[in-house]
Amino acid sequence: MELIDSIKDVRIATARTLATRSGRTAAGRCLIEGPGLIRQLVDAGAGLEYVLRSAGADDPALCAELTAAGVGVHAVRDGLLRKVTGGAKPVDWLAVAALPAESPVGDAYGDFAVVCEQVADPGNLGTIVRTARALGVRDIVLTDETTDLSSRRVLDAARGAVLGCRVRRFADPGGAVASLRESGFQIVVTSPRGTHLQSTAPLRGRKVALVVGNETEGVSEATLAAADLVVQIPMAGAVESLNVGVAAGISIYELRMKAILAMLTDRIRDTLGRNLTAAAHLVRQAFDAHLRQVGDLDSSQAVLLMVLACERSTPLEQLRRDVGVGSAELQELLAPLCDRGHVTQGQDHVAITREGERAIAALWAVQERVEDGLYAGFTPAERDQLQELLHRVQNNAARLASSPADRRGAADTP
Repeated sequence: MELIDSIKDVRIATARTLATRSGRTAAGRCLIEGPGLIRQLVDAGAGLEYVLRSAGADDPALCAELTAAGVGVHAVRDGLLRKVTGGAKPVDWLAVAALPAESPVGDAYGDFAVVCEQVADPGNLGTIVRTARALGVRDIVLTDETTDLSSRRVLDAARGAVLGCRVRRFADPGGAVASLRESGFQIVVTSPRGTHLQSTAPLRGRKVALVVGNETEGVSEATLAAADLVVQIPMAGAVESLNVGVAAGISIYELRMKAILAMLTDRIRDTLGRNLTAAAHLVRQAFDAHLRQVGDLDSSQAVLLMVLACERSTPLEQLRRDVGVGSAELQELLAPLCDRGHVTQGQDHVAITREGERAIAALWAVQERVEDGLYAGFTPAERDQLQELLHRVQNNAARLASSPADRRGAADTP
């Protein structure tokens, strides 16, 4: 492996520009420090561009994971990375990562947003973002021009969670509150002087924007006056207040759970899994209705034959995964196809016969007619886009279904 030994090397020079906020903003990139955080971001599929490691800090397993993810790893003369960060302590691993652009104010939100009103400490900011992402919240709203979520201290405290957030920035808290209210949010502020206990806050089944304030001054009087609800976390007498990062975590958890319960019916109706399941069920019903007009195969059997037609002979376990059924259900589908001579089944493989291929050819006109009906009103570009989106969902589902150990094992395979 080539050893980088000059501070003028383009990869070193690029990384050095990211030590300042202006450099990060201009480049749309940030620095990630440490092998643990780099590995975590690789597992999360973050956009790492390349990694620099000190010559004396090899980690073959991590290098294999990075290579498998398409991320270049470059050895650097010991001590050179410290000049990149400008810090006093040695740095052994450093990654350059793509920094998500701040979202336009008009972009769609999720159902919960966290508003940071001049939270100053990088550790607190990182903790708030990390907790929000852990609890399923992606929308972070900033109320000034100076708060920086891209610094290494924030990224480290957030364990890289900033890279998965949608960040919106406003010039002042008033503008943020007004925009959130216009987008349908109920504005909730935490304060020791809150008129409601947080656990009994009367949420109205709307989206919730939680405002957390500065470590010293809290939320401004103007924001308190503009809020729909001002809530407090009940405290024992021996403690007057909580660290803002801790308080935000308690509030996000409790208020988000209350908001979900208030909107539970609508949320169930609009989950990705339910929508995909309902769509698949309705598509099969449409296909079945047309198949019954021309023969005695149902949609599941037709799909199975189409899968087999692509490969001719397929392992049973692979066929089960491709069709999306359990082992017992697969055998129920295969039995009538075997009886009609459409397929032959061995101990661990299934193959399509000439008779099966003729059946598929006869049914193809039905398949095309149903598909045209399902795409009614779609442009060709929209058809292609839907196919691409569904493939991405399938790939993400496959990735989530495999454990981190499985993924690392695949990376170690030559």
